[in-house]
Amino acid sequence: MQDKQGGSTTTGTSGKGIADVKAAESQKEKEPQLKAIGEELQVGDVIFKVNKVSTTNEIKDGQFLSYKPDSDGSVFYIVNVTVKNAGNEMINTDSSFFQLKKGEVTYAPTTLFTTSKEFFLFEGINPGLAKTGNVAFEVPKDTKDFVLNVQTGFFGTEQGQFKLK
Repeated sequence: MQDKQGGSTTTGTSGKGIADVKAAESQKEKEPQLKAIGEELQVGDVIFKVNKVSTTNEIKDGQFLSYKPDSDGSVFYIVNVTVKNAGNEMINTDSSFFQLKKGEVTYAPTTLFTTSKEFFLFEGINPGLAKTGNVAFEVPKDTKDFVLNVQTGFFGTEQGQFKLK
């Protein structure tokens, strides 16, 4: 093809303009990364690793205190996670960094006030250090194959995911 000034013009054969390609790349960057159990995932200045998952009908805290699921036909789905601070300042972490997903359904973590250090409560992690703890979710008894969504910060501006099988 020639334009009015005698030069040639080219058209792409892909049907996508530069704006479309940039929009697709931008969308790809916003999609959370997906890792498996045992793999590390860096989200911002935080490195997450899911160590194992399990289910239980009761969480015991010492000899006298225990938690049982509130809803009939539900169990606690326990995710054991290591959180490492790869940044330059202390971070505060708790169970709000995590969500459990099954398709379009999202499960919030169960808030447990325990004397046990096994569960993530509001804790600071200094640079270069890591903490390992559990996050509990109350879910229907026979549900499985979840995706754990992890995020940094209270507003979760940076996210990643783990496939829990």
